[in-house]
Amino acid sequence: MVRVGEFFLASNDASARRVGPGRDHDFPAVPCDDIYPDDAVRSWEARLTGAVSTPRAVVPMANDGFTVFAVPEQLCTALATAGEDRLRAAALAWAEAASEPDDEIPPDHAVDLVERVSALAGSRAEKHLDLYCWYFAP
Repeated sequence: MVRVGEFFLASNDASARRVGPGRDHDFPAVPCDDIYPDDAVRSWEARLTGAVSTPRAVVPMANDGFTVFAVPEQLCTALATAGEDRLRAAALAWAEAASEPDDEIPPDHAVDLVERVSALAGSRAEKHLDLYCWYFAP
């Protein structure tokens, strides 16, 4: 199953709806291919905040396998304020839990992704933007 997507900053839901596969944009973004980002977000939130919320759909997933969602505010704050060790621990735990035979998330990839999404979350306030994610899993 091909999965492509990215976490990105946008000014509002209307702007976020315009992104997706093959659509160019100039928003700050971090690719998140080969994972299910909605599952990742729930895992990161549980590990960093102790809570789990359902990401708010901006473009609900339909039969085409495409969706856009807003990353929960509580997770954005946790990502932006967590220290390097805490982010690394959350990333490694997520990678271990989410990996399946023949579909593993390499630990270094998991740490890099969480650190890069953390940087996006940290910059969103100064840029007056919100954190979103789109992905396509046909």
